[in-house]
Amino acid sequence: MNGVRSIVLRAFLAFGLSFALWSFVSFSENPEETARFEDLTLQIVGLAEDMVIVDANGLPTTSFPLVDVTLRTDRRQRSELRPVDIRVVADLSNLGPGDHLVPINVQPTRSNLSFSVPAGGIEPSAISIRIEPVETVTVPIRLEIVGSPPFSFERGDPEIRYNGNLIDTVTVSGPQSRVVRVAAVRTVANIAQLRASYVAPLNLTPVDNNNQPVEGVQVRPATVTVVIPINPVVGLRLVPVSPIIIGSPAPGFAVTDIKVDPPLITLTGSSGPLDAINLLQTEAIDIANARETVVRIVPLIIPTGTSPAQGESNAVRVTVEITPITLPFQIRLPVEIVIDGLENGLLVTVSPEVVEITFAGTSAQLNALAATPLEATINVSGLAPGAYQFPVQPLLPDGVSIVGEAPTVTVVIIPEPTPTPTPSPSPQPSPEIEPTPTPDGG
Repeated sequence: MNGVRSIVLRAFLAFGLSFALWSFVSFSENPEETARFEDLTLQIVGLAEDMVIVDANGLPTTSFPLVDVTLRTDRRQRSELRPVDIRVVADLSNLGPGDHLVPINVQPTRSNLSFSVPAGGIEPSAISIRIEPVETVTVPIRLEIVGSPPFSFERGDPEIRYNGNLIDTVTVSGPQSRVVRVAAVRTVANIAQLRASYVAPLNLTPVDNNNQPVEGVQVRPATVTVVIPINPVVGLRLVPVSPIIIGSPAPGFAVTDIKVDPPLITLTGSSGPLDAINLLQTEAIDIANARETVVRIVPLIIPTGTSPAQGESNAVRVTVEITPITLPFQIRLPVEIVIDGLENGLLVTVSPEVVEITFAGTSAQLNALAATPLEATINVSGLAPGAYQFPVQPLLPDGVSIVGEAPTVTVVIIPEPTPTPTPSPSPQPSPEIEPTPTPDGG
């Protein structure tokens, strides 16, 4: 029993010594070395199909930092190691929406390749990544047509086609925060002065509610074919519009201008009816007793056998400007002459005492002037007796004036006459009374 144990121990010892010797010889002939690879492209793996990586602005991104890697392997493999033999990856498996710090790993691309990564051998060792869910919505196509065909041509209804089929909506997909901003997709067709139908492939641009482009989303389809028929018109005539106005403004007001928008309407039809039309009338607009500008949208009276050309309206906007009459009226009114400032001891006479004067002003001003008696004051203070001529200048409100020259009156000042004294009667002597004798009773 002891002999068997001894044999086994010797066998293990021999094997250990052989392995140590083999390792020593192998390491001596093929020692470990390090290899450094710079600016390696980072690969993203494990991202769910309904998720997308975005930058700080919410835009999809595939731009990631380059990675420097230091590896440890033996000399033989080191001599054969190339950048294509390794890849650096960031695994996003099971990561949902939000911000994440994801470690970077190094993997061999060949099964017979072995290496190890020393501490600090990956620079950077992790990457910050923001993930958003992908959203898909359907939005309308907004076609903007600029320009117009030349006279005698008209455009038909536009068509938007993809693969020969009529469409009016497309799908927009991308990061949720960007897709929710998209209100429509927009494209522009310019048909200025075209004499043939417009057919062109046009790119679609996603826009928000303010018609501003939205970046970071995908439009499917991204290009459509726009067809706009442009055809010659058999009969066209450009006719002025003449509105029918009935009634009169309130007294003291007048119509100063009439404007029509649009002033001209293009009619289509056969040559006979078109040749007989010189103007288009509107339905009547009543301005009776109006004191301010009247604005109406009124239908046109379209002659039989004609119709407004495509794009023309069946009604026009008529503006009747009504303003107060500013031209002066005239009225002749009596004016009483009043003397002021006559000195004591003097008398005055005026000839004539009432004069008639013609005044000019607006209707309202003259009506107010005639409502109260008019007076003109003449100041004679300091004047000596004599005859004088004075112009009549009544006090007038603003806006009222005298027509022609002011009339004059004659003012005569005389001294007040001195009264003649009356003589007093002379006193008469009283008669003396004589005593009456009395008979003696004896």
